[in-house]
Amino acid sequence: MLAGVKELIKAPRIRQLNRRYEAELDAQYVSYDSWIRQKELEYLAGTLPNTDDVQVVEYKEVGKTKYVADVVLFVNDRHKLSKRALHAVISVFNEYPEAVVVYGDEDEFNHDRTVRMNPILRPEWSPDTLTSYMYMGNVVAVKSKDIPADITDIYELILKITADLSREQVRHVDYVLYHNDYSKTLYLDSYKDGYEYNGELVSILIPSKDNPDVLKQVLKSITDRTTGVTYEIIVLDNGSTPKNKIRIEQIANEIKKDAKADLKALKYLYSPQDFNFSAICNELAGEASGEYLLFLNDDIEVRDGSWLVKMLKYASKPHVGAVGAKLYYPESKVIQHCGITNLRLGPVHKLQYKEDKRIYYDHANDVDRNVLAVTGACLMLRKDAFDLIGGFDESLAVAFNDVDLCYTLYEKGLYNVVVNTTHLWHYESLSRGDDESREKIVRLMKERERLYEKHPSLYMKDPYYHDYLTRDILDSNYTYAYEYEYDGSIKIKSKAPKKIKYRIKEKWYNECLIISLEQCGPLSYWLGPNESVPEDEQTIYIGGYSFVAGSDNSCFEFRLLFEGESGIYEIPCNKLYRPDLEINLDRNERPALCGFSVVPDLSRMPKGEYRVGVLAKGLASRLVLCRFTNRYITNE
Repeated sequence: MLAGVKELIKAPRIRQLNRRYEAELDAQYVSYDSWIRQKELEYLAGTLPNTDDVQVVEYKEVGKTKYVADVVLFVNDRHKLSKRALHAVISVFNEYPEAVVVYGDEDEFNHDRTVRMNPILRPEWSPDTLTSYMYMGNVVAVKSKDIPADITDIYELILKITADLSREQVRHVDYVLYHNDYSKTLYLDSYKDGYEYNGELVSILIPSKDNPDVLKQVLKSITDRTTGVTYEIIVLDNGSTPKNKIRIEQIANEIKKDAKADLKALKYLYSPQDFNFSAICNELAGEASGEYLLFLNDDIEVRDGSWLVKMLKYASKPHVGAVGAKLYYPESKVIQHCGITNLRLGPVHKLQYKEDKRIYYDHANDVDRNVLAVTGACLMLRKDAFDLIGGFDESLAVAFNDVDLCYTLYEKGLYNVVVNTTHLWHYESLSRGDDESREKIVRLMKERERLYEKHPSLYMKDPYYHDYLTRDILDSNYTYAYEYEYDGSIKIKSKAPKKIKYRIKEKWYNECLIISLEQCGPLSYWLGPNESVPEDEQTIYIGGYSFVAGSDNSCFEFRLLFEGESGIYEIPCNKLYRPDLEINLDRNERPALCGFSVVPDLSRMPKGEYRVGVLAKGLASRLVLCRFTNRYITNE
C-alpha cells in the first residue's frame, strides 16, 4: 500500500522531468539540412570562380562525346547536380593546379525535395578503395587532356586515369555536389582486379609468453587452414616459465610434424626480456627470411584459408604500406577491428562491437579499403617498407606502436589497407589484460602524447574520415558533426568546485552508474598542437558521459567529484547532447543528455592530486549513486 502511494506521488514529478528533458533535447538538436546549407555558404563565400570552360557529360555519354573544355564534369544525372557544384570543383582546380581529378560529397532529398538528408561524405584519395568499388559516386571532374578516348565506362575510365596519380593529383572537395532522390543512391559495380601469387615467402612473426594453449590454437589454425602461400612461422618467447617453455617446444615440434607443405619452417626463439612489443617485433623481423612480414598476436585464430592471399594482393603493391584484416570477437560476427580512425581523442576502432550483419557507413565494413592505420594484432607489410621506416619505435613499448608505424608509412607516401573480405577471430588482450588500472592509464596517456609529438600534422587529421564527421566523442558509430560539434564551448570556465558537507556513504557505490571519461587532463592536451589555451584560463578539461543503466536518466542530476587529501569537492555536470548514447542505449532510459564537458576553476581548491568520480542524485526519489574512476587530475 505504502509503495503504491509513493509511486503515485512520484509520477507527476517524473512527468515534469521527462518534459524538461525533451525540451532541453529539442533545444540542442540541429538539422543536417540547415547545418550543411550554412557550411556551403561559408565554403563559397566571396567571388565565385568562372565555370565557362567546364563541360558536363553524363555517365551514359562517356566515350560517345567529344571533350572540348579544359575540365569535364562527369555526372550520373545532370539534373541532380547541386546548385554550386561546378564552382566548388573549379575552386579546387584553381587552388591546386597539379590536380587531375576532383570529386566530392553527396546527399539525398526527401520525397518532395524540400529537405536534405543522409549525407555520403567521401574520404580523400583512396586508390585501393577505388579498386573495391566506385567510391567517388555520381560526380567526378577530370582535366580533359588526361581522358583516354577509347573507354566508354565511367568506372574503367577513372581507374585508368588515376592508376599512377599521387595524392596531390586526386583531390576531394568538402562540398555536396549531387542530390540523390530518397533511397536512390548509386553504387556502381566493383572492379575485380586480378592477383597472382608469385611464390614469395611470408614470415609470420608471433610474440608470445606463458600462453602455450593460446599459442597452440593460433599455430594450428594457421597450418591447418592456410592455403596458396608459402610461409614460415617464427615465435619469440620473451620469458615463459621453464615448464611452459618445455611445453611450447613440444607444441612447435608437433605442429611442424603435422603441417602442410606450405609451411617452410617453424622457429621457436627463447629471448627473456621485459615486455616491449616494439622491441620484440623488431627482433622477430631481424630473424625473418621472407619478403613479407606478418606480425600476428598469439591470441588470433585463422578462419579463412585464403587470408594470406587476400592480404598479399595489397601488400605486394608498391604504393601500399601496412595491410590489416577484419577481426571478429571469437565465435561471433561482432567486429573488433576493421581499420583504425584518428579522432581528437586519439586512434579508435570504428564499428567496434557492431554486428557484421549489414553494410555500415559508406561500406566501411564490407569492402577492402584504405585507412590511416590497422592494428598490430594482424599487420602485414613488405620487408623493404619495414626497413624504410626503421621498424617499430621502441619508445612506444605497449600502446600505439602499430599506429605509429602506420602513420609513418602514410607520411612516407604509402597507403595502408584493411582487408574486409577476410576475417580472423581475436581473443583480445589475453596476453596482457586490459588497460583499466591507474598505472596503465597513465602509461597509455604518455604513449599517446608521444604518438602526436612524432606526428603533429595528424592530430585530429584522418584523410579517410571526413571533417564533417565528429572527432570529439569516443563513438564506434560514424556520427555526423552537426549532431555533436566541438565549438570551443569547453574553453568557458565552470564554477569553482565546492567542498561537500555530506558524507559519501558506502551503500551509494553502485556499478549501475556508468562513467566514461574520454578526456581527463590538461586542456592543451585536448586542443592539440594547433590550438592554444589563453594564459588566464584554467587548464584542466574533463569530458565524457555518465548514466544510470536501466533507469530514466532525466530523473537524475549528475555531479563530478574530486577526491583528494583535503577532502571531496563537487561541481555540477553540464548536460551535453550525446547522440551515440541515444543510439546505443534504450531510449526509455533517456540517456541523450548524459554527456558533459567541463573546465573547472580550480583556483580555490588546495594544491594536490584528485581522483575523479561521479555522483548521481535522484530528482524524483532519494536514490543516490556514486563511483570513482582510476583517472586523476593535478591542481598545480
